[in-house]
Amino acid sequence: MKPNKPGQVAKFHTPLPDENPDQLYVVLEIKEDVERPRADIKALNTGLSFPPINTVLLDDLEVVEVDTSDLVGHEVTINKADYSQATGKVVKVSEQKIMLDLTKGVKGVETDVWLTIQDEFGTEHTGTLFVN
Repeated sequence: MKPNKPGQVAKFHTPLPDENPDQLYVVLEIKEDVERPRADIKALNTGLSFPPINTVLLDDLEVVEVDTSDLVGHEVTINKADYSQATGKVVKVSEQKIMLDLTKGVKGVETDVWLTIQDEFGTEHTGTLFVN
């Protein structure tokens, strides 16, 4: 499936021989054009402070599933159902693989990744991953 909105995680379905076939990108903007729809993308996990933004043909991209089990044990912040936030270590992920959806919020990036965390007092909280 090709990306259809900003915030989706994608990769090139047919990378060039010198490109990493596993490189993931976040879709920043979709530029609808009848003849050549394009997308602005930014590479994830590059180690660069300011990774470049590239414009590519939308048809060259495909949305990918992201493995959320790698989050277990990491300290994160979540948005809870009562609109409060909690911080703690991830003890459980609701789905191992997910079509990640990122949304720019007022103070960070909201996701659709449901997690259970344990705070410093041992209390468990459930909510969606928040990145600030």
